[in-house]
Amino acid sequence: MKPRVTTAIFLVIFFVPVFVIGGWVLDIVLGLLGIIAVYELFKMFKIKSNSPRVIMIVEMLLSAVMFFLISYHYKNLLDLEWVFYALITVITVGALLLVVKDKFETDDFGRFLMVILYPVIGFSALSALRYMSLEIIGFLFIITTMTDMFAYYVGINFGRHRLAVKISPKKSIEGAVGGVFFAILFAVGYIYLFDLEAIGNINLNIWNSIILIFTISVFGQVGDLVASKMKRGYGIKDFSNLFPGHGGVMDRFDSAILAAIILVLISEVVGLL
Repeated sequence: MKPRVTTAIFLVIFFVPVFVIGGWVLDIVLGLLGIIAVYELFKMFKIKSNSPRVIMIVEMLLSAVMFFLISYHYKNLLDLEWVFYALITVITVGALLLVVKDKFETDDFGRFLMVILYPVIGFSALSALRYMSLEIIGFLFIITTMTDMFAYYVGINFGRHRLAVKISPKKSIEGAVGGVFFAILFAVGYIYLFDLEAIGNINLNIWNSIILIFTISVFGQVGDLVASKMKRGYGIKDFSNLFPGHGGVMDRFDSAILAAIILVLISEVVGLL
């Protein structure tokens, strides 16, 4: 059996029960994934920077704190002001490092913020969606999985026009459209199968559902392209080899974390209207 298939089976066997259980078990796993993602991004950025490894330790610690503060806020256990204080702390620490560390340059400050905030907000959004309900996190993964699967299948068999040649030469417009189409098809079926009436503040009538699925599917593909562009810019194939045949945490969750962020953001914005 190919390593990629073996790893895929392991990932399903491990992560499905973890998401079903939810609660503190899921938060610990997601928090660890966030810390590993920080390590992967730091290692990638270090290819073109001189940041000392102590910066990585600082990023991991701040990432862990940020994840649990954001997660606890969405569980209504902490006021939003604590998340705001943590964000101020991250910015302040980055500013201090810029001043006191000779090898910490201006570009490193931007990387510092990105390394901490992008993964931690993404995995916190996954935690928030699971807290809403198991069906809602399932809805997200149905969209991202079907998009990824059918974008590949349609692209391989019918792709003629390149989507982003300089970022990911194998991806095609036909594949992207096919991924969105089948994501809508399966996710609408999922909504009716589980009688899902709302996601956060979003009421799921048929047209709202189609627009929402379309948006999440597109941003899932954007998340994949963002990761691809970072890897291409730094000359690496995968962020790590944590999951043989599948790459690292950022390789496996690149679509899901951006899709989760957008889904939570849409729900919050709708709630303000």
